[in-house]
Amino acid sequence: MDPEIYTFHYLKCGNGREVTMSDSDRGIQTATAAGALQGIGVIALASLPTMAIVSLIPNFPQLLRHFHGAPYAGLLVPMILTIPTLCIALFSPLIGGLVDRWGRRPVLCVSLAVFVILGVIPAFVSNLYWVLATRLPVGLAEAGIGVTQNALLGDYFTGQARQRWLGVLSVSNPILAALLVLAGGALGSLSWHGPFLLYLVGLPMLAWTLAWLPEPKRGTLRGTASSAGTDPFPWRESGIVGITTLGMAILYYVNAIQLGRVFAVHGVGSPAAISLYVIMASVGTVLGGVAFPRAARLRPRMRFVAVLLAYTVGYVWLGLAPTALAALVAALVSSFGNGMSIPVMIGWSLERFGVSRRGRGMGTWVACFFAGSFFSPPFVSAVQAISGSLRDAIVCIGALAGVACAVVVGIGAVGQRRRIGA
Repeated sequence: MDPEIYTFHYLKCGNGREVTMSDSDRGIQTATAAGALQGIGVIALASLPTMAIVSLIPNFPQLLRHFHGAPYAGLLVPMILTIPTLCIALFSPLIGGLVDRWGRRPVLCVSLAVFVILGVIPAFVSNLYWVLATRLPVGLAEAGIGVTQNALLGDYFTGQARQRWLGVLSVSNPILAALLVLAGGALGSLSWHGPFLLYLVGLPMLAWTLAWLPEPKRGTLRGTASSAGTDPFPWRESGIVGITTLGMAILYYVNAIQLGRVFAVHGVGSPAAISLYVIMASVGTVLGGVAFPRAARLRPRMRFVAVLLAYTVGYVWLGLAPTALAALVAALVSSFGNGMSIPVMIGWSLERFGVSRRGRGMGTWVACFFAGSFFSPPFVSAVQAISGSLRDAIVCIGALAGVACAVVVGIGAVGQRRRIGA
């Protein structure tokens, strides 16, 4: 397969020079001129799509109290948090197609502008319906940011450099999320309007994008952005990425969403104590991100095996743990799996899409990952209804992760035998 030629024009970095790199449809390792400024920018952008939820979580009870007199408030107020996430899950593949056709920077800049302007409006209005009206375009903007951020990570970095930045992404995600929760809570203590001011962080990110995140130049060569309308889309690859990501995301959100409930079942009483246990367990997520660059030396299939093993041991132990302290140790193991899960999935997905279809391909990844946040809670509830308790449900989910791990190992063994036989 001939290598694709991918040319960058650095507007305000690298002294305006042009840099050419080759990148095959399957992700041949090449050197690029991207460095720390591009890496930091892409990592910082990754925190914005989740901001609609994490920054408003501490303020949610206050929103319910403020709008309790509005018709259907019990239904509509939660939609302030959920509409943006639903938009990301539904529209990311469509926006990914626009990213491939129009380019990374145009979509990213428009998305950041909408993110700031529409996101901050609820800080200045008090009508529930006006607030809800802003959440749909904010969700579309967050989808645009998430897709372009992932595409640019693959565009700028290959090989070991990409693995290092994926590790940084995994370490920084929980830290940035915690900072957003703290900032949202602090601003919410002043007024329910306060947390919406956090959308102003999109302004420095827009400036960073204009200054240091260059756009690949369009050309006529196969695999460049301008050929996105003529190259056939790899539907099979997209389906594999989508199904795998959805399954992994369901396991990921078991830990991210259910951990507080599990600690409560294990006897941790007050909300403050539960929050402390969850924060301590999140150390495992950071450790997983730190460990990822070393795990990146393994074949992609074995990276998934490592993540699934962490989920198997962590969830089974979490459900069977006799004490809260033992549950905390188990949560560190499952959180370690979460720390490795995102970079493993993103890195694997980036390798399956060439530059001409990377936007749409990563749009599939983003959509399925966020869809996992919707499907994971009812999945846990269904397993709990069958098993009889939350702890038993967590054990069963760990066992399912073990089965998935065995299947991945088995598929790898069959493939290796076929290669040897050929």
